[in-house]
Amino acid sequence: MSAKRRTLELGNVLVVGGCGFLGWHIVDHLLNFPSETDPSYALPKPVGDARFEYPTLGSRYPDYHSTVSVVDLRTTNNRLPGAKYYDGDITSVDSMLEVFRAVKPDLVIHTASPSMIEGNKPLLHKVNVEGTRTLLEVAGGEHGDWGGKCKAFVYTSSSSVVHDTQSDLKNVNEEWPYIRGPAQKEYYSETKADAEELVLKYNKKSPNEMLTAAIRPAGIHGEKDTTVTHKILEHGSQASDRVLRMQLGENDNLFDFTYVGNVAYGHLLAAHRLLASYDLVAAGKGGPLDYERVDGEAFNITNDSPVYFWDVTRAMWALINRVVEPEQVWALPEGLLETVGGIAETVMGLFGKTPRLTARTVRYSCMTRYYSTEKAKRRLAYLPVVPLDEGIARAVGYIVAQKQADAGKKTL
Repeated sequence: MSAKRRTLELGNVLVVGGCGFLGWHIVDHLLNFPSETDPSYALPKPVGDARFEYPTLGSRYPDYHSTVSVVDLRTTNNRLPGAKYYDGDITSVDSMLEVFRAVKPDLVIHTASPSMIEGNKPLLHKVNVEGTRTLLEVAGGEHGDWGGKCKAFVYTSSSSVVHDTQSDLKNVNEEWPYIRGPAQKEYYSETKADAEELVLKYNKKSPNEMLTAAIRPAGIHGEKDTTVTHKILEHGSQASDRVLRMQLGENDNLFDFTYVGNVAYGHLLAAHRLLASYDLVAAGKGGPLDYERVDGEAFNITNDSPVYFWDVTRAMWALINRVVEPEQVWALPEGLLETVGGIAETVMGLFGKTPRLTARTVRYSCMTRYYSTEKAKRRLAYLPVVPLDEGIARAVGYIVAQKQADAGKKTL
């Protein structure tokens, strides 16, 4: 007999950045997976290949009860039936007030962020820091009466806020300090740390005493992923057999890869706990004890299954039939490659280009970086629902099916 699905009551929800990769998955959860119940919105996957067959998401994640609205800079893409969509700019108070007057959310889930890969520093600061500040202040009631009261605010942070992009991290918890200034080589991570700090310090400080929390995902992949999975498969499909056998480092470095649906689930568990805490206090029944608190706290969310970095890479390649057996691997020393990568960056940088092999690429391929989810387990009752192997198959299958569909269109 199957276990009874949990029910999460989340009220009137506004998903900020809900047309993006993670935001879309959060909306899909909140609407109880129209991607699985409405053929018009189904996620593509290869047909007739047992490697890409897996149980439905809706049968395993909670039954969500909510009214869903989405605000994004542009909402023409990645829409789902059952949600209301609003174009809006989170750096504009007037724009956000217009949306909040229409939606009147009980809960805000803020996922919006520019791509870290583009490295546009002014844009990263404007959206991640100033946009988050504006959104907090509007949700918290600092800019006039928009006709409602927001009880809870969940922010999508990043596990990289405590990482200097160089050091190994082993089972790191949320007590580690932010890395900022000269020690932080990734400006995106610095802006995410600044924004997370704003969110957590704003807990209970707004006119409506809104509660806040932050979720720190690590290594997100899944359907609609345009970074991690896309880049691994791009290399796997284009490189020669000889190049595919080359491995940076000894593959003794554990790394977190997290299925996007589990990250969405973490956000919604935090939201549920925040709303419950708010209602308890409002009813005069007191709040949670310190060791139970979710408000004002950050939580690591991973698949809780750190894996050797190159094992995941080769698992993805195998799913596109580019198999590299362990005995075929040529392990290349990290130290030598970092030097080569650094030289390549310098030379090609003179021409305004970025080489495929950079010192940063080498270090990321060889570093150990995984996080503890003990706090999320204790306080959010979080456990990953989709296991690592299934998450990989879902991510790869989506891209494979898209390419098959594009190829079919070209032959018509």
